Amino acid sequence: MATPTKPILYNGFKIKEGLTIKNRIEKVFFTEIYGLSDDSYFYLLLNIKPNEVVDRGKKYELIKIQHAGSEYIGIITKEHSHDKVTQIIEDLTVMRGFDCVAGMKELKALLINDVISPLLHPEKFKKFKLSIPNGILLYGPPGCGKTFIVRKLAEEISYNFIELKPSDVATPYVHGAVSNIAKVFEMAKLKAPSIIFIDEIEGLLPKREELSSSADIKKEEINQFLMELNDAGNNKILVVGATNRPHMIDTAILRSGRMDKRIYVPPPDFEARKELFEIHLSGRPYDKSIDFEKLAKLTENFVSSDVELIVTEAARAAVAGNLSIIDEKLIASIIERFTPSVTEEQVEYYEQFKNLERS
Repeated sequence: MATPTKPILYNGFKIKEGLTIKNRIEKVFFTEIYGLSDDSYFYLLLNIKPNEVVDRGKKYELIKIQHAGSEYIGIITKEHSHDKVTQIIEDLTVMRGFDCVAGMKELKALLINDVISPLLHPEKFKKFKLSIPNGILLYGPPGCGKTFIVRKLAEEISYNFIELKPSDVATPYVHGAVSNIAKVFEMAKLKAPSIIFIDEIEGLLPKREELSSSADIKKEEINQFLMELNDAGNNKILVVGATNRPHMIDTAILRSGRMDKRIYVPPPDFEARKELFEIHLSGRPYDKSIDFEKLAKLTENFVSSDVELIVTEAARAAVAGNLSIIDEKLIASIIERFTPSVTEEQVEYYEQFKNLERS
């Protein structure tokens, strides 16, 4: 509903070169809506500080406004509705994409450089005869957040997320699974740009040389998947597989032009573990003097789900002990009772696989 308050920006105020305020239309949801000289609209967001914006400028044209000693953020839009105001505020303030992934800077940088950049700027890569990825493989110990990372990758690049489980294509009918695989890719093409995510991909694409001679139908399924994968990038589809057992995947999947980009997802690093403790303690009563660096040092090789469980158990102990807050001593005592989900031997195995990939 419109309000009679005086507009912050006056008629004729210059938003940018060649674009000025024509009139204020209304004020809703702490947002002033102005009509512009080119008949577009300008939303001046009064309750969002410029340094609080989490949108990285991919979806909206963000404009910083300096006026009367104050700094505001606003956006230019071609259409106006109250629903649009609500959506824009959510887009600019709710964390999405890699902003939600704690730590893991090296992993995120790798995905940005080797996957996101060619997908978002294909012309630059094609100019140098560099291919656009059809697929990538994420491998590493269980519980390290591979599924979560792929969901955030889809948000980061505004791709639709389609999850495919080996059981989704299974059928008692002869050649039925082959047809189901084709249908998944057809759906992804209709929803493009899309990510098809396959967890435990070794269940869908096992090594053909290790299948029995009677497993011809399974081999047909693998061949169908390979055919679909070969043209995925051209259809604006990125296929992402995840596995804890990379040595069990059919090697043809990993050849050039298919899932030739293999990315190791290790247990959360030091910075990630610090952030994970903060994230899982958020919203619970806890001692604000907790030394998160100390907790991170105590939890090497603990995965994301381990940290979440530790905090949950600390909360349970606080309730059982009639404590007012969760403190560092309590969390440390819980950590002492846990062993990390990932062993040193497992880490060594994945490191060896990673080194093999580089050789």
